[in-house]
Parts: sequence; C-alpha cells; structure tokens
Amino acid sequence: MIPRIRLHADGPEVSRVGQGFGSIIQEENPSAQSLVAYISACLDEGITLFDLAAVYAGGRAEELFGEALSLEPGLRARMCIVTKYGIEGGGKGYHCYNTDREAIVRSCERSLRRMRTDRVDIFLMHRPDMLMDADEVAEALITLRRDGKVLHAGVSNFLPHQFDLLQSRLPFSLVTNEVPYSLFNMDSQENGMLDQCQRLRIAPLFYAPLGGGRLFRPEKDAQDIRAHDALRAVAEARGGVPVEQIAIAWALRHPSRGAAVLGCGRADWMRRAAAGAHMTLTRDEWFYLWTASKGYEIP
Repeated sequence: MIPRIRLHADGPEVSRVGQGFGSIIQEENPSAQSLVAYISACLDEGITLFDLAAVYAGGRAEELFGEALSLEPGLRARMCIVTKYGIEGGGKGYHCYNTDREAIVRSCERSLRRMRTDRVDIFLMHRPDMLMDADEVAEALITLRRDGKVLHAGVSNFLPHQFDLLQSRLPFSLVTNEVPYSLFNMDSQENGMLDQCQRLRIAPLFYAPLGGGRLFRPEKDAQDIRAHDALRAVAEARGGVPVEQIAIAWALRHPSRGAAVLGCGRADWMRRAAAGAHMTLTRDEWFYLWTASKGYEIP
C-alpha cells in the first residue's frame, strides 16, 4: 500500500502518490464506467488523493468524475478530493482569473454539483490572481468552511509572499501548496516555495513529477537526454526498476515530504510509477540525478 502523510497538523491524511484527472479526461476521454474501474484500482493500490480543477477539460473532468461516483457511491468515503478554483475564460482565446467572493462560492457550488458530492476535501486557488483581494478570498473560504462545503483550503503555484498574504487573512491554516516539482522543473525548490513548506510544516503536492511527460517524449532536448540517461543508470544499478519509479522517488526524497500527483490513466502504468513511493534514494543518487539534469556540478 502507498504510504500516507498528513499535509498539515490541522489538515487531512493523504497518500504520498495522488492521481490527477486533467490530462486523462482531456486526452483519453474515458467512459464513466471505465473511470470507476480506474478509480477503484487506485484505491486498491492505496492512492486516496484525487486531484481535479474546475477548468480541466472545461469542467468535463469534474462532471465525469461525478458520473463515476454516482455509479459507485461507496468510493467517495475512501478518497480525498482536491479541486481548484479561480481560472475562467476558456474559449475566449485568453484566460481570466476571478477570485472575487461570489466567484469563489459559485465555483465551489458548481464543482460540488458536477462531482455529485456534498464537500470538497481540499479547495485550492489554482493560480495567484494579480487582482486578488485577500479579504474577499478569506471571506469566501470562511463561509464555505462554515457551511461544510469545503473541509480544508490551500493554494497552487503560490510564491511564499503570495501564500503569506492570503494566510494572514485566515483564521485557519492553508494546508498545502500544489507546485511543479521534478527533475525537469526545480523552480519550486529554488524560489522558496519548498523552503516555506518546511518552515510551516506543510506538505506540498507535486504536480508533473515526471516533467509533464518529458520523461517519455520521443524528441528530447539536452536536459531531457541527460536526465533520462542518469535515471536509466540509477534504475539499472537498482536491478532494472522502471525509470519512472526513480523519478518519483527523486521528488519524494525532498525533506518537505510532499505527495506526487500522477497524470496517466492506465492501471498498469499507475502501479509501476506509484511503486516509487516505497523507494528511498541515497543522497549520492539524488545529487547524481540533480547534477545530470542541471548539466553542472554543485560548488
């Protein structure tokens, strides 16, 4: 079974590997029945964290997820549902962020209807809104928590100062920051996001832990080639384990103790990648992979 962590002292317990539903719905368009089978396979593997957003596939991700839950209502009690709010404007040729109080409440209620559930376990602001009024956001989140529609709140892609601003208006703790983190994108390690998570004892969620598919991309740039070659070398040294396990283990080795959110919808691949949560890389292996990805040695 996949190990579990508590995101925050006041937050929920989740599996160290989660399953995202953006690319699955957008690219594979499964039926509700096949999604039931896949969700069940994830739960049987110990994956309890399911990651969605109002904007994924124009709302279709939440709708199809809800259709699946309606076919097997008993699944809901076994999972922690994450969804996100704040991005609007699909089909206009550009996106608009809207984190006004009414927009947040409306987005939550729409997500609940789509997913056919009475609560969101973790409600995240999808991206920092340049026009965010922290007082309005706090008022909306306080109302949704009071009404039992949201159990926990968090953010996604927030820099430390943006996180601190919103937290300063809330009487409860933000429980996570969902950020990109992989051998192919270390920005959150370098811009203070993961340092802040450690300081506040908040476990982050790592999206795109395999680089958003860069690990398997047929045409690779120089960084991809270096990282892939190094991953293969470590995998072979460990007895020929799949390279995706090494990539997951690399991200989970960070002391912020985050959870990696996968994107593929095939049960065999999910089980193979998720097994990386049972692996602990040595410091030597971790820095060997870091050096390969960066293309230079640490001082």
